Amino acid sequence: MIIPENVLIDAVTGTVATETERYEKRVSDLRQVFADREAVERMVAEKGNPLVYQVRAYRKEGCDLWFGTTTIEPGRVGSEYFMTRGHFHKRRDMGEVYYTQAGNGLLLLQSRDSQIETLEMRPGVCSSIPPDWAHRSINVGDEPLVFFWICNVEAGNDYADIVQKGMLKRVVVGNSGPQLIVNRS
Repeated sequence: MIIPENVLIDAVTGTVATETERYEKRVSDLRQVFADREAVERMVAEKGNPLVYQVRAYRKEGCDLWFGTTTIEPGRVGSEYFMTRGHFHKRRDMGEVYYTQAGNGLLLLQSRDSQIETLEMRPGVCSSIPPDWAHRSINVGDEPLVFFWICNVEAGNDYADIVQKGMLKRVVVGNSGPQLIVNRS
């Protein structure tokens, strides 16, 4: 029998008190994600390979749900904002939910048939990610972007398509804020 319990999550830092998993991605880990490879190498050499994002998760044995937080630091590589790798789910019939706790960002979504959508990420906004849509979070603000996520443990993450082909659009710094452009890489 699975016993109910509470898990304390800090809305500002994204800390999960009883995390069971954690990983982080630094600029060098995202060489294939950012369009400007020279800017990646400069940043690694000059700024010591900064942290881009950290994922903290909680998974309870026997439970069908898995949840946690992602914290994306503010920053840019070239003209692109710091972002997650982006992924589809291995189980194409399973979606995900994001709830933004702190910061400001954009959720870039792409369907398998190349439809693109963006959703604003700001405190108090809950984003529903439908099954079979790739999703990537981008911090477009000056403070950490922290969001809570939850999905089925069987959903799985499939990073290969996005790492190999990229998403069809990129979010870059524009004259009046974030701008969506065609991915030419």
